[in-house]
Order: sequence, then C-alpha cells, then structure tokens
Amino acid sequence: MKPQLKFLSLFLILIFSNCTKQKPKVASKPNWVIKEPQMVDMIADLRIIDAATYNNSKGAPRNKSKDYDFVIKKYKTHDSIFRNSHDYYCQYPKVLESLYEQALDKLSEMQASAYTSNVRNAKDTAEIVK
Repeated sequence: MKPQLKFLSLFLILIFSNCTKQKPKVASKPNWVIKEPQMVDMIADLRIIDAATYNNSKGAPRNKSKDYDFVIKKYKTHDSIFRNSHDYYCQYPKVLESLYEQALDKLSEMQASAYTSNVRNAKDTAEIVK
C-alpha cells in the first residue's frame, strides 16, 4: 500500500472515530448526586426563570428566589443537594457541558413547539373570523 494511501486511511479512521458523539459519563457517582436527566430538566427550568426575570421589564419585578425555590420543590429535592450536585458535575467539565447542551436542546424544542402551537392557533382564529 502506498504511504499516501495509508496516511489517508488512517486520517479517515481518526475522523470517523471522533464523529461518533458519545455522551460523556462519570465513572461512579455518589447516591446523593441528582441523576443527569433530572439535572437537565432542572437546568432548563432555571434558565426559563432567568429569562422570565430579565425579560419582565413592563410587569412587577419577579422574585427570583421564590421561582428558584419552586423549581427545587417541583423536583422534590433540596437546595443544598442541587448545589452540591452542580458542584459535583463541575468536576467533570465534559459531563457538565453535555448537561447544558441537553438543556439547551430541550429549551429549543419547547420554543419550537410553542411557536408551532401559536401558528396553529393563529390559523384557527383566522378560520373562525372568516
């Protein structure tokens, strides 16, 4: 085999092996750490609170602390467990990055779903008005 062909083959193998996006994992987690799917949901909900807090310029100021407490209670956990779990995941940057990417994907899906629903409702309203 020609050296150039060997090099090209090796290069392609390396590229394709890196293309398979594997979800980063933590070897062994303590039992108290919030599981990754729930952590993704909590992060997404907390980002919604952030958006509501900073985009609420016309209404009464939001109490971010109460909103935060609501999310913590929604997932039946405690503030300290959430904070410690977040700190734990911070020790594994690739895993934490994956959690935030998944939360962003979830928020994007929610936004697309809301947009589709609004468009559908507008079309239904237009049909009724006719």
